[in-house]
Amino acid sequence: MGKILELLQPINGSIIPLSELNDYLFNKKMMGEGVAIKPKDNYVFSPIDGEVAVIYESKHAIIIKSDTGIQVLIHIGLDTAKLEGRGFGSYVKEGDKVSAGDKLIFFDREYLETKSSLDTPIVVTNPELIESIEINYGCKNAKCKFATIKLK
Repeated sequence: MGKILELLQPINGSIIPLSELNDYLFNKKMMGEGVAIKPKDNYVFSPIDGEVAVIYESKHAIIIKSDTGIQVLIHIGLDTAKLEGRGFGSYVKEGDKVSAGDKLIFFDREYLETKSSLDTPIVVTNPELIESIEINYGCKNAKCKFATIKLK
């Protein structure tokens, strides 16, 4: 029996399937397995206990790596890298240890909505470690247990 890993919803908002995104890399799951969130506020929280493996200079995306090896990418909005960090701020840096529910990133939702889609993919970038994933589409709030992952 594989180990179970539960993910907390990292942003307040509605969960949608990746297939609904207007982004080829995410909707075809080329970036990994997961869902997207339509944000309702301005903060990103850690979905798992782990370490900040990557935080992009523009602060639009972050990867948290759990002790199981699972890596969770949170990519705030689509095409937001082109904004070169405008509208984003970070509470963490690469190498920081974080707990599920810790605040990671601030984003100016009102500003960003004028520039790009804020649909936010949340994906496991190493799906080869996953046997199955169950999504609770009923979650609407940050820190709700929205995904249960069974590891291989």
